[in-house]
Amino acid sequence: MSETSRILRTAARAATYHGLQAGPHFVDSHGRLDLIAAIYIGATGKTPHSFATPNTPTSPFNNMATALIETNEPVMNAIRAVSDVLPTDKPTDSVTGLYCPIEHLWYWQTDRQHTTGQPPTDTEIVGLLLRAARENDTTVPKLLFSVPTQRAAA
Repeated sequence: MSETSRILRTAARAATYHGLQAGPHFVDSHGRLDLIAAIYIGATGKTPHSFATPNTPTSPFNNMATALIETNEPVMNAIRAVSDVLPTDKPTDSVTGLYCPIEHLWYWQTDRQHTTGQPPTDTEIVGLLLRAARENDTTVPKLLFSVPTQRAAA
């Protein structure tokens, strides 16, 4: 099992244990996680204090929380793995032109069906994490080894 798959499976357990929400915080006042926080906790086992503050551009804690996420390579690998299995279009940064996997997950979690305005259920989010883990397991190169064949009798 790859590190990313392990992180995603742990994130699914954290999401199930803590509960999920799609509010303006990474972690709400009841301790429920959003999708990004579940992945971060799955990778680090920690819930930073900055995750409980508002996710607004004017909040200094938002920048701290985002920096914690973006500078942690295993977390970002897991976020990219989940983003890759989503069937929705990936948003791109207007300045760099690169896709933003964090925004992709956030948009999906807040409004999975833009036509209905309904967020995904907890079961759908946990299923997404497990599907991404499974996909990551199938795409990671496996160690190859050779088993000697039995020689024919002389």
